[in-house]
Amino acid sequence: AMNEAQALSSVNYRILRTISLNQQFYIIDIAYSDRNTVCLSVCADQKFYGSTVNIERNPFSIVLPTGSYINYVRSTIYYINDNIVNACSCTSSYLRINGLTLLQNKADVNLFQTHGIVVCKSGYILVCQWNRKFKDQSAGKVVKLQYMDDSGSRIVMEIESDKNQPLYICPTYIAENGNGDICVSDVRAVVVTDAGGMLRFRYQGNSRDFDPYGICCDSSCNIIVADMKNDKIHVIDKDGTFLHHVTYDGIKMPRAICIDENNNLYVGEWHTDTVKVIAR
Repeated sequence: AMNEAQALSSVNYRILRTISLNQQFYIIDIAYSDRNTVCLSVCADQKFYGSTVNIERNPFSIVLPTGSYINYVRSTIYYINDNIVNACSCTSSYLRINGLTLLQNKADVNLFQTHGIVVCKSGYILVCQWNRKFKDQSAGKVVKLQYMDDSGSRIVMEIESDKNQPLYICPTYIAENGNGDICVSDVRAVVVTDAGGMLRFRYQGNSRDFDPYGICCDSSCNIIVADMKNDKIHVIDKDGTFLHHVTYDGIKMPRAICIDENNNLYVGEWHTDTVKVIAR
């Protein structure tokens, strides 16, 4: 009965646009800027030359073929490289790879592996970190950083437990909701805390093999998460109630997602030569 209810809760989205990448990529992350530009972080099947591929007639740049986690705000790309948070300026057509700025302090570099990143509206930077251990030893945290122009950054807050219980196993992708909540894709769950790090809820999907990856939030504070291994995209409300699954023609292994100011959803599938722009 539950499976039937979920099937009835699927909403078929329209494909507004299919953006050709001219090459097969494993898409790791995708980010939308407020300047109508989308950037990708990818791994390539074949030798990949250069830092970007400019796709003409599309506000689109492929960046960082090393497969880093990224965020893109006001013509600045923030990305993870060797566990350090870096920032660099770019335009809609190319990436300037010089002038990297050290943001993350070095204390946790060897202890933790840094994953997802988001720049908050307040200007703080949130990153996911994992302790590089497995099974019962695996644990993670969300680190809140304040960028200091002259001295790198300082850690403002670390979120890792609530009521003495660990919050995360291996946090990967992260988003800030419009209400200030921090939404994180973790192992078999989306973990949502308030801005102060207090647990609000865990969303564990509607199947035993729920496996969340990319995450973003729409203008109504709904949380959208890619369930790559199940070929699904879940939409839940700000309090964790399941709303519907997103479907579109040919959906296959959606991994990285982002959203624009018109609630158009950009979907990067795991192994593909296109990015799909979809809307309800």
